[in-house]
Amino acid sequence: MNLFQRINEVRKAIDYIRKDKSVSTGGGSYKAVTHDMVTAMVRDHMVKHGIVSYPVLVDSQSMPFEVDKEMNRSKQFRYEATYDFHFVNADEPKDELIVRIQAHAMDNADKAPGKALSYAKKYAVLKVFEIETGEDEESRTATNEFPLDEYLAEISKAPDMETLKKAYAKAFAAAGDIRDKDSQAAIIKAKDSRKDELTVIAS
Repeated sequence: MNLFQRINEVRKAIDYIRKDKSVSTGGGSYKAVTHDMVTAMVRDHMVKHGIVSYPVLVDSQSMPFEVDKEMNRSKQFRYEATYDFHFVNADEPKDELIVRIQAHAMDNADKAPGKALSYAKKYAVLKVFEIETGEDEESRTATNEFPLDEYLAEISKAPDMETLKKAYAKAFAAAGDIRDKDSQAAIIKAKDSRKDELTVIAS
C-alpha cells in the first residue's frame, strides 16, 4: 500500500478519542485530550500499517517575560515554534506526507519547548488521521447512560439543606462531565424546588 492507503487504514481503525484530562483555567475548567492519550491510541495502528512519523523544527523563538505597569515581571514566558511533521511509508521512505504545525507554550523554566512539541505532535496526528475529540461525540457516547432520574430523586428526597447541597453538587458535576446541559438545567430546577420546600418546613 502507498502512504495514503496506510493512513486510510488507521482512519478506519480509530474514529474517536475521549477527552481524558480536566484543564483548569482559573475561572473554570474544560476537558481536553492529552498527547499521551493520542499516542497510546494511534501508535500500534501506525506500527501495524508501517507509518513512521517524526518532527523537524522549522523555526522557534522565546518571547521575553512581560512586565506590567508596576514593573512586576510575569511568572511565565511564551515559547513559539513551527514544526514539519513527516509521515513516512516505512517500506518506501520517499513516500511521505509533510504537515506544518505552529504551536506555543507557556512556562517559567525549560519545559516550554517540550510542551509546544507535544501540542504540535498531538494535533498533527489528530488532523492527519481525522480523529474526533469533540463534545458532540462525547455526549453521544455517554448521555444515554446518564441516570438523571436517580439524581433527581436523591435531590427531591434530601431531608435537610446540607444533604441537598451534597446531592446537588454530585449530580451537577456528573452531568457536567458529559456536557449534558439539559440534565444540568433539570438538576438546578429540582434543587431550587427542594430548597423552597425545606425552607417552608424549617419555618
